Amino acid sequence: MRILHTADWHLGARLIERDRLAEHAAFVDWLIETLRDEKIDALLLSGDVFDAANPPQDAVALYFDFLKRLADLKTVQAIITGGNHDSASHLNAPRDLLRRFDVHVFGHAGGADNLVDLGGCVVAAVPFLRERDLRQATAGETIATVHEQVRTAIRDHYAAQLTAARTLSQGRPVLAMGHLTVLGATTSDSERDIHIGNLGSVGADIFDGFDYTALGHLHRPQKVASNETIRYSGSPIALSFSEAADAKSVVLLDTAGMKVETLPIPTTRQLIRVKTVRATLAADLQNVPAGAWAEVTVKLEVPEPDLDRQVREAAAGRFEVLKVLA
Repeated sequence: MRILHTADWHLGARLIERDRLAEHAAFVDWLIETLRDEKIDALLLSGDVFDAANPPQDAVALYFDFLKRLADLKTVQAIITGGNHDSASHLNAPRDLLRRFDVHVFGHAGGADNLVDLGGCVVAAVPFLRERDLRQATAGETIATVHEQVRTAIRDHYAAQLTAARTLSQGRPVLAMGHLTVLGATTSDSERDIHIGNLGSVGADIFDGFDYTALGHLHRPQKVASNETIRYSGSPIALSFSEAADAKSVVLLDTAGMKVETLPIPTTRQLIRVKTVRATLAADLQNVPAGAWAEVTVKLEVPEPDLDRQVREAAAGRFEVLKVLA
């Protein structure tokens, strides 16, 4: 099977009050073309479909338009799991209808019901595991106890999924999906983890036994612990200026030989970080591409109260300055 792994769409997201809908729409157009051109058999979307539990209506409309276009292809099965930004009930509401179009949605954790037999492989579709899915709180607990119980429960959940998936697969490849933080992976400013500290963080060894693990939650595309088959696909667009230099991509997996490659996503709007000094401000801003959104940091010898105005005037309308720092 040829499988495409993506995650962290965050439909409805904004950046300093700027709407991102046009960028997301361009990504969806590209994805539909890619699914067709690359002859993809299955799509894995590993959580954070939306940026908020109650997303704006234009974001919801874009999501359902994508699902309609996906069904029109008639060749691609899909599995969609919930992330920490998603409302499980919101995602699950149309799941019975979507299953008729080979789209399997898992807003919250379950048992064997979270296994999907795609024909060429079996997928353990694990959404974001909230603390209430994993343990019962008791009075007088220490933070250390809570951390240990959550991590143990996450480990046990994946172990149970692996056992059930191996039984169902009868020798076929077994894949996992997850939406969580794996220790050693690189984060960015745009991840808002609902856990305290590293409460939900786990080691990559919990995925031992799976042939491929399709992760979401961290927005930088990366393999984990130098393992080619444990990967974050990353978000399809840069969600903060900390991701300005990231090359966004999706992951393509061929289960024949478990071959993994990445496919770059075209950039429709560049985010640029500029660091400059007052003397070369105007010259340095000439290097910013037209139409970009910029964060400009100016090193000053003395405070300048009207720095914000000076920076925006220097941009001369070629690009938009979203943030000025000194």
